[in-house]
Amino acid sequence: TIALGANKFPFEVFEKAPNKRMSVMHLPNGDSITAFDGTSGWLAVPGQSLRDMSGAELEAARLDADFYFPLRVKQLFSEFRAGESEKIGDRDATSLVGIKEGEPPLKLYFDLQSGFLVRLLRYAESPLGRVPTQIDYADYREVNGVRTPFRWTISRPGGRFTIQLENVQQNVPIDDARFARPAVSETAPQKPPGS
Repeated sequence: TIALGANKFPFEVFEKAPNKRMSVMHLPNGDSITAFDGTSGWLAVPGQSLRDMSGAELEAARLDADFYFPLRVKQLFSEFRAGESEKIGDRDATSLVGIKEGEPPLKLYFDLQSGFLVRLLRYAESPLGRVPTQIDYADYREVNGVRTPFRWTISRPGGRFTIQLENVQQNVPIDDARFARPAVSETAPQKPPGS
């Protein structure tokens, strides 16, 4: 479920290793879809034409789709700097800043007690300067031996929304066609491809 202000909508996320991801928000007038197929990304909003992602939007989708991000974080950045400790909610956290030449820094916050990632802060370059996106992770639960955050709170200058997962299924076969951009450039489909 995704909460946008007082409104709540069904929400699904499909991920396939190593780097495919699709999120689908089921709205009353159709599905809002964000997809990354391992190379390119696309967006569909009810009543609007499908469009390809580019620039910072594409880089954010690439990072979100990296299934092995926690295991590959050292390979993704050329340098790391220790950040300051601070409170996130009621938890003490320490931060680590990932530096990659030519890109804005990425800041990761880890709970000092559990070691879990509790916040990711990334930036996108824009004509007005760097635009932040903050993702807070909470409600970690064990699913088949893997600790998974069931609540994500995403904050941007334009607003804030919360995604609350109800269940997580691992190792479910997903056809690559689900992530592919539809060949037609018409308005957003009522159902995601491959469903």
